[in-house]
Amino acid sequence: MIYLNAFFYYVCFASSILIYGIGLNKTADVNTMKNKDIIYFGKVILTILVSSILSWLIADKLLVPLKLAELYPFTSLLVYVFISMLFEMITRYLTKKSSTEFVLSYLTVLLSVSESTALVNTIVISLSTIIAMLLFVPLVYSFRKRNLKDIEQPEVYMSRLFIFIAIIILVISSWDFMWINPEVF
Repeated sequence: MIYLNAFFYYVCFASSILIYGIGLNKTADVNTMKNKDIIYFGKVILTILVSSILSWLIADKLLVPLKLAELYPFTSLLVYVFISMLFEMITRYLTKKSSTEFVLSYLTVLLSVSESTALVNTIVISLSTIIAMLLFVPLVYSFRKRNLKDIEQPEVYMSRLFIFIAIIILVISSWDFMWINPEVF
């Protein structure tokens, strides 16, 4: 049950896209998501999961006992780069295409390692971030379809898009202040 709570927390209430801003630039421009194939998404998901697991294990078993926990972002970067390069070599060998991605994956690894207390919690946070991204893309895509006439003026479209995102954040965050939520009082 605790992992289900963490899952919903990082998908909805403290959405990694809306609150932390991880992947917001990727989802705001739906055209960057259109031309990717299943190999790209599989590589990104595997890279995030394997890097998160290895980074958490290194931080928990090596850095914390040595009192060097401040180095976990650097070690996470090294682990992520190594795993990403390994999967990139496999992907290029099999498909002859590049499938590089850095910001979304690395920030997800950092979030999952820094906010977890156990290995399973790290996996749950990583998967929650990926699922939050998958749930947010259709919202942006439907917004884009409704505002097709404004795409020629990117400043109008982007300002409306960020107002739309701000309204979603307010709706999600308002639950903490509503009288229906008994935990507030």
